[in-house]
Amino acid sequence: MITAGEVLKNKRESLGKPLDQVSSDTKIQKRFLEYIEQDKFSYFDSEVFLTGFIKIYAKYLGLDINKILALYRRSNPSVQRELIKKEEKESKGKNIVGKKQLSFKTLDPKTLVTFILSTFLLLIIGYIGLQIYKFQTPPEITILEPLDEAEVNEESVTVKGEVDNNTVIEINDKPVETNDDGSFEKEIELKEGSNLITVRAKKNKNNTLEAVETIHIKYIIKEKEENGEEEEESNKLTLEITDSPAWIRLDLDNENKLSQVVEPSKSEYVFFDNLYIITGRVSSTKIYWNNNIVEWKPTQKTGVAELECRIVEHDLICD
Repeated sequence: MITAGEVLKNKRESLGKPLDQVSSDTKIQKRFLEYIEQDKFSYFDSEVFLTGFIKIYAKYLGLDINKILALYRRSNPSVQRELIKKEEKESKGKNIVGKKQLSFKTLDPKTLVTFILSTFLLLIIGYIGLQIYKFQTPPEITILEPLDEAEVNEESVTVKGEVDNNTVIEINDKPVETNDDGSFEKEIELKEGSNLITVRAKKNKNNTLEAVETIHIKYIIKEKEENGEEEEESNKLTLEITDSPAWIRLDLDNENKLSQVVEPSKSEYVFFDNLYIITGRVSSTKIYWNNNIVEWKPTQKTGVAELECRIVEHDLICD
């Protein structure tokens, strides 16, 4: 039986991403990524941390989060034991049906023929219903790359993905050919700043049912990025988690950057207008602005603190 760890590992290797890069991009320590890929779930102290890491990892690789979690629950012995206990508990509340069972040997020929014909008819109806359902359901699109909200320095990106067979694909309203296995790719030219890439899939040209996926890409010209380095350095935020993990929500310039449990680590960000941060463990959370520590405001909640700040004439003012 294929496991969640195997799916994640195979997907990562197919994308050519080393664990060090994945760890840097997702802010998940490399050893935790290795535990997940090896299905060593017992190495995690908390089910909340484990499922949170699996969700982040699956989203990063462009996989269906619900399917990966379902594979994880099937391959995790502790989760299976809980499901078995639940099923046993439910079964105890049901009435026991009589011991007499219907056997083909007790059926007369007329009843047996009727039973076979009824079963065959039900199978035909079920098959027709399944085909109607498939016809009325939009196809599924899986975008492999680029990642949504990515920032690039190149003038174009290659959109790669997978769809159901016999599916018509359009990217930015232009048709794209698909391979026999349902894979497709198309190079898209970018304009400076924000770019919206729209991928549409239909089961045929005349079908009104369609699936739509959108990708937001920000194209930054290198020279402009280099000229802005000095300005970015003057608005640098450093988030440091010490001793033990902490749940963090971090918004910069009204855009959410973090909303998850963060392991002990140090991360750097750049913002230009305002910041908002909440920590579930203030004793383990330190923040610095341009290498100067920012003090947390007193709070009545044990271990929980929040801070809202804005930049005013090159100074950080916190409420």
